[in-house]
Amino acid sequence: MERDVYLVDSFTFNGKGGNPAGVVFDTEELTELQMQQIAAQVGYSETAFVLPDPECDFHVRFFTPTSEVDYCGHATLATFSELFGQGKIEAGQYSQRTKAGILTVVVSADSHVEMEQQLPVFGGELDVLEVAETLGIPAEVITNTGLPVEVISTGLADAIIPVMPGTLDDIVPDNEALADFCRERQLVGVHLFELSSWSEFTARCRNFAPLFGIPEESATGSASGALACYLAQHRPFLGYQYEFEQGRKMKRTSLISASIQQKAGTIQAVKVGGYAKHKGTQRVSLASGLTLRKMEENDRRLLCELAVSEHQSDFVLPVADTLENKTSNEDFHVICLGDNEADSTILGFFILDNSFANHPEFSQFGELGLRAYFIDARYQGKGFGRQSCQLMGDYVATHYPSVSNLVLTVNQRNTPARALYLSCGFLDSESLYLGGPAGPQHIMYLPLAA
Repeated sequence: MERDVYLVDSFTFNGKGGNPAGVVFDTEELTELQMQQIAAQVGYSETAFVLPDPECDFHVRFFTPTSEVDYCGHATLATFSELFGQGKIEAGQYSQRTKAGILTVVVSADSHVEMEQQLPVFGGELDVLEVAETLGIPAEVITNTGLPVEVISTGLADAIIPVMPGTLDDIVPDNEALADFCRERQLVGVHLFELSSWSEFTARCRNFAPLFGIPEESATGSASGALACYLAQHRPFLGYQYEFEQGRKMKRTSLISASIQQKAGTIQAVKVGGYAKHKGTQRVSLASGLTLRKMEENDRRLLCELAVSEHQSDFVLPVADTLENKTSNEDFHVICLGDNEADSTILGFFILDNSFANHPEFSQFGELGLRAYFIDARYQGKGFGRQSCQLMGDYVATHYPSVSNLVLTVNQRNTPARALYLSCGFLDSESLYLGGPAGPQHIMYLPLAA
C-alpha cells in the first residue's frame, strides 16, 4: 500500500521559510496506526489526514511523529491551502471537525487562509523561578518584562513565557528537562516571545514541544492564538491585530497573523492566518499494520539479527544472550510489520514473564511481567514502538485472560522508555525497585480489561 503525502510550508514569509507539514487525502481506509506510521515516515512536526464528515465540510486529524494531537494550526493552514491549490475547494468559508472541536476556516481568493481557534481556556500562572530553571536562564530575563508566565489553550495548552528583548535567540533549553516539565503540567509545549516595538512585528517567538518529539518549531498556529489572547489580556494598548515572527533562529523565518474579537472585555473569537507554499510530494510505502504474535522456532535466526541501538545497550542484553537464557516461565513474542505472516518483517520482540508474581517487591499474584521490550535500531524513530505498545493491552488481555495487570520496570535513566509507556496508558506506581543490576527502576503497570 502506498500513499501520496503533499508537503507544504505554512506561514511563509515573502514566499520563504514557514513550518513544513504533510497533508494526506483519501484516508478513509487508513487505520490510526497507519496514520501514525505515515506521520513518522514523513518526520514533520505534524501531518494532517483529511476525512469526510457527515456534518462538516471536512474532518481533519493531526499526528506528530510519535502521537496524535487534538489540533494543529500550521497543518490546518497547509491542508486548506493544498485543497485550494489542487482545485478541490474554492475561496470561501468551510468547517472542519477536529478533536479540539468544530472550527471555521476562511480561504481568500489570493490563497490566504484564516483559521478560527477555540475560545481561550486560561490555566493559571506558573512559578517564574521553576520556569527559568527549566529553561536554564536567569529569572530576571522573565521578571524584568513585568509580565506573568501563563498557561493558555486555544486548542492545545501552552505556557506563554515573556522574555526581555534581545534574549530570545540565546535560550537553549534542555529537551529532557523541558519534556518532564510539560508532562507534569499537562502542557503541549512552551511558547516564548519578546515584544518588538522597534520592528513591523508585534513580537518575535520561539516554540518548544520536546514531549511530542518537536525540539523546536518554526511556526505554531495554536500557540500564536494563545499568545494573542495573552496580549489582549495583559497589553491591550497594543490593539487586537497582531503579526508574529517565528523560526528566525532556525533560519526558517515565518509570519503568523492573529486577531482577537472582544465584547465587554470578553474574548468572542480568536483567529490565526497566513500563507502557505506547496513544495512537493512524498510517496510513502505503508504496510497494512503491526502484528504481535508468539515467537516460533524459525524466528530465532531473524531475532538474532536484530540490532540494539547504542542508547539501549545499557538496558537490553544482546538478543542471542536473551534467547539462550530463556526459562520455562518466559513466553517470547515478536513484533511484525504486516498482517500476513508470509511477507511480514520482524521489527522487535518482548518477553511476557509468568514469574513476576514471585517478586513481591514489585509484583503480586495475578500480574504478568513485561521484559526485554525493544524495537530494532534500524526501525526506531518511525513510531513502531508506540504503535506496538498501544496494541499491548488488548493483546495480553486476549492471550492471558486471567491476568489483572501487566507490570514492568524501567531504569530511571531510560527516560524515553518511561515517557513512551506513560503515553500508551501505563501508570507509574511511584515506587522504585532498587534491585536492578543497572540501577533503580520505576515500577509501572497497565491495568487490563476485565
